Amino acid sequence: MDSEEYGLDPFSSDGLWRISKFTLESIQPLEPLPWNESLNLPALSEDIFKTSLDQFDGDGSRLHELDIFGATRFDSSLSAESVTDTSSDTQFENDNEIQGSDGELDDIWALETQGLAAPSSRSLNSWEKYHARGFGEPRSAYFSESGAKGFDAALEHDNNYKKTGRPKCVARNHIFFQSLFRLGLGWSSVLFQYNEQRQKFEKATKNTRISGASSLALSGLTDEILQCGTNMQRVRAFISRVPTKTAEPSALSAFSSAASVIIYTLEKHVLKSFMHVSSALQTRALFQRCGELVGSLANMVDTVERAGSEVQIISSVFKLAAHYSLIYGQMESLFREIVFKVVEPWLAHVESWIGFRPETSTSVELLTSGRSFVFLEKFEDKGKFQPRERLDYVYLPDQMPSFVPPDQAHLIYESGRSLRLLKRSHPHHPLATYNKEAAHIPCLGGAGTWSELERIQAKAHDYESRLRLEILKYNRRGLPGKGTNLEKPDDPEPQEYPDTFDLFDIDDPRNINGLLATDSLERQQISQLTAELENPSGKQPGNSENHFAPEVASSLYLSLAPLLSSQALLIDFSCLHLLFKEHNLRDHLSLQWRFQLLGDGYFTSRLSHSLFDPEMESSERKTGVVRSGVHTGLRLGSRDTWPPASSELRLVLMGILNECYGVEYADGSGNPDFEKAKELPGELSFSIRELTEEEIVKCKNPNAIEALDFLRLQYKPSNVLEAIITQHSLQKYDRLFKHLLRLLRMVSVVKGLIRDSTTRTSLSGDTRNILQKFRVDCQHFVISLSDYCFQLGIGSTWQRFHDTLSKIESRLDHSDIDGTIEAAHSIPRLRAYHEDTLDQMLFALFLSRRHAEVAKLIDGIFDTILKFVPLSRMDGMQGVRHESEAVIKRLYITFRKQTSALVGYLRSLDGARSGASSTSRSQSRSEMAFAAREAPTNVFDHLLVRLDMKRYY
Repeated sequence: MDSEEYGLDPFSSDGLWRISKFTLESIQPLEPLPWNESLNLPALSEDIFKTSLDQFDGDGSRLHELDIFGATRFDSSLSAESVTDTSSDTQFENDNEIQGSDGELDDIWALETQGLAAPSSRSLNSWEKYHARGFGEPRSAYFSESGAKGFDAALEHDNNYKKTGRPKCVARNHIFFQSLFRLGLGWSSVLFQYNEQRQKFEKATKNTRISGASSLALSGLTDEILQCGTNMQRVRAFISRVPTKTAEPSALSAFSSAASVIIYTLEKHVLKSFMHVSSALQTRALFQRCGELVGSLANMVDTVERAGSEVQIISSVFKLAAHYSLIYGQMESLFREIVFKVVEPWLAHVESWIGFRPETSTSVELLTSGRSFVFLEKFEDKGKFQPRERLDYVYLPDQMPSFVPPDQAHLIYESGRSLRLLKRSHPHHPLATYNKEAAHIPCLGGAGTWSELERIQAKAHDYESRLRLEILKYNRRGLPGKGTNLEKPDDPEPQEYPDTFDLFDIDDPRNINGLLATDSLERQQISQLTAELENPSGKQPGNSENHFAPEVASSLYLSLAPLLSSQALLIDFSCLHLLFKEHNLRDHLSLQWRFQLLGDGYFTSRLSHSLFDPEMESSERKTGVVRSGVHTGLRLGSRDTWPPASSELRLVLMGILNECYGVEYADGSGNPDFEKAKELPGELSFSIRELTEEEIVKCKNPNAIEALDFLRLQYKPSNVLEAIITQHSLQKYDRLFKHLLRLLRMVSVVKGLIRDSTTRTSLSGDTRNILQKFRVDCQHFVISLSDYCFQLGIGSTWQRFHDTLSKIESRLDHSDIDGTIEAAHSIPRLRAYHEDTLDQMLFALFLSRRHAEVAKLIDGIFDTILKFVPLSRMDGMQGVRHESEAVIKRLYITFRKQTSALVGYLRSLDGARSGASSTSRSQSRSEMAFAAREAPTNVFDHLLVRLDMKRYY
């Protein structure tokens, strides 16, 4: 810029119209592009590189010829006969070439022109005429607009420059897309082959690409589809190995069937959608969701193949489905349906177990083989006259799927066990019979939405209301005699498994398989959900409820709970009616209290005299003396030989039980069946307890507390009563009887001590006599402990249990189903409550494991008293004062230390904590079903008050 121009006024208008010095000159044409020579691309026209400043240099500006203001009605430059040149859409012809030679317009109103055919050289004008087919788009000077050929040339130039030596493998687009399509479906192609040894798809040629894309850019796409194809091949191989339909339905075949439906639906959808794929991104989008689904299936296949049992297959599929439903939220409904499909065979077994469908040969075989959650054990019980077969159903928690919580698992097990108990006594009970034509019998299944759960609840309520009426009607017909069944129909059907011979219609579409079953595959819920997953826009409005559904982890539990609860309630009521009204459960339990727990006063008195009374006639075998069972006893403590012979035991004890048992019903009250029975219920009798060598040695000492540990009561409940009176509870009764028999002996011993002090030769009148103090302390301790054990430990605890039994029986008399279930809750809970009652007795009598040291201390006190008995008897008989005074004093000091230790232990107990712990075990086992019936205070406080009210110790 010149120096004189600095002085010009920038705000002056002089020279405003002068041309700027920065005016652009005409741009010269570019040099030929480097790829034009190698690819023989057509030359670009120079006109497209001209600036807009030279567009009017050829013929001059013709802007003045435009009719801008619309002065004329028709454009003089166009005629009705003018035709646009198809070879160019940017240039106009000159006015001289367009207008006719005469320069005048034809008279359009002339009649001669009407009805004449148009010349063949002319054609009608339309917008399609303005699209020139032979027109070529001008070449752009920018590389980004050069297209795939320019990108390919740049890649070739880069390879030549870097001298990588990579081979040029450019595949045609349609071949590459078709190969990707086959790869995604798990099929081999020209570019991708399946390696059988490595069991995966591999590229046939490396660095293969298509025009316009590098091999590096395509590697991510091909890797995803390679994985999809490999997973697809793994799933297909699994389906080919595992049949989808078998004679014995299993979780493995059900999963194989579900996988085959999914693969079939995916193939059908991909085949339909591939017709519209024309790019690599569209191919990736087509197989993206398909790859996620097939990958999840492949992982499930690997886990299923490693599973060792049906339960492990169900649990693994359930766990993975719940996991993948959280990762892929849009697939939750499909994964839920897969779980439902896999669980179907197991649910069929549960239906046969709890009575929703009849038992089949398969279900029976599962029970005996140990492949089910219940194992059937058969054993012979040697009775008094003939052996009888017993069946026991053992629960196997390891064979229960993981989606079933423990409470629901025990409900299923106990319901089936109680149902078989009911079937043995009432084979024609409404719950024991199965009518194929009954439409109201429900089936277990999964619910995918909340509305389906509501339908299941309504179905369960309807089923329960129907069965309630039928059960009450069945009970009102009258109770059958013992050992007899109800009236059978005139033509009873033979008992056979319903699946032994099954006829079916071969033309029925449900029995069609193979290629003809294509429509049935498409109608399955899994197929529909897979189709909706691949085509989200094609969902029906009604499927919107799938978005508001329970999660997979809880859907099965919520689906099974209503029907299982209803069936369990009906089975429990029917079994309670069977136990209380037909098998007199309450009387059998009262029998245990009377004899095993020494609750019958007459029996306790007779047993005490027969065992301990020294004034009874000896039952020992003597030469020349004939023994009789009248007024004979074992006279424990007053004889030198011990233990007694078995014949001596039979002679003394054989009539006690029968005599004491018949006394209760002498006034005509009670059960008339028991009065007429020649034998005692449950074959109740005295027997010899099995002892170890160490225990046998202790039993041989008549002055030891273990002298009567060999004697026990034997009771065998019937198969029906074993539902409540179990072998475990009988063992607890036996422990209680053993302890109470010891206590009964000690009561007899301390009464003998007082009797010693009343003899004329006794020196008990001296207040300083240690013998008398020892006798009084022994009597106070034993009588207080005995009163506590019989009144509190046994009596009050049993009374609460007896009140519950009375309430249950009262509700059964009124046919009140809800009231009966409210009182008893269920058969398992009533059984648990019975055992918990025995546990509370063991706890109160210091016989639990927690009080093992205290029980040993009490036995030590008893041994000390028994050692003092012969010394006390010598004082009463001979009046010896100072002969054994040192030994008696040493025994008395030991006795005071032992009793003080026991009282100190009772004082140290925290009432609130001990009371809570005494009932916590019961509440945990019976699930606090009977918590309101338990004592609110600490039971040991009563013993402490009895022993040390004035703090003597």
